[in-house]
Amino acid sequence: MSTGGTERPAGLRERKKALTRTTIEDVALRMFTERGYEPVRLDDICSEAAVSLRTFFRYFGAKEDLVFDRLRARLVLARHLLDERPATEFLPESVLFVIEQTAAEYAAEPERELTRLRLVSDTPALQLGLHTVFAGFERCVRDFAATRIGVGAATPRPRLLAATTVSAFRVGLEMWTEGDATAHLPTLVAHNLAILRGDPFATTGPEGGAED
Repeated sequence: MSTGGTERPAGLRERKKALTRTTIEDVALRMFTERGYEPVRLDDICSEAAVSLRTFFRYFGAKEDLVFDRLRARLVLARHLLDERPATEFLPESVLFVIEQTAAEYAAEPERELTRLRLVSDTPALQLGLHTVFAGFERCVRDFAATRIGVGAATPRPRLLAATTVSAFRVGLEMWTEGDATAHLPTLVAHNLAILRGDPFATTGPEGGAED
């Protein structure tokens, strides 16, 4: 009985914290879009989100974290999903599964992610941060592939597999953003990977239309 009584308040507190964090992030992304990233101060965001600066720093370590924390969390998720793949699974299947699951995380909140990705694309000061996220994604796939193949991470096979996989993911994100998130992102990414594999059935686009 006492266990149930203590779990409910803890769960409520966690939901409130998650709501506060999301509110701050959403307010910041809107303000960055309206005014530009660099002119917006943390004090402006806190005032608009009705939180103190002290509260802000409970959730975010710096201004750029408002843009990149969620992307970094997806990188952590991808690493966790790779670790969970069965050792007997064919390597490309493991990678494809994780890439599609990661893409689905982006697509689950299309409006927020479109805003984020367009902001980064339009803001030179943020582009290094996105490059860092993709570089981390590439290292994650490279290390996983090297372990599965049984070679060093610095050897060509895992490096090439990681580079092409993350390139397919990045191009899929770009296409998804350019198309206002109307396409199915996991399918876009899987299609790009099929092209890189030389799949003869990848001669039409993911929506069934011929490629340019």
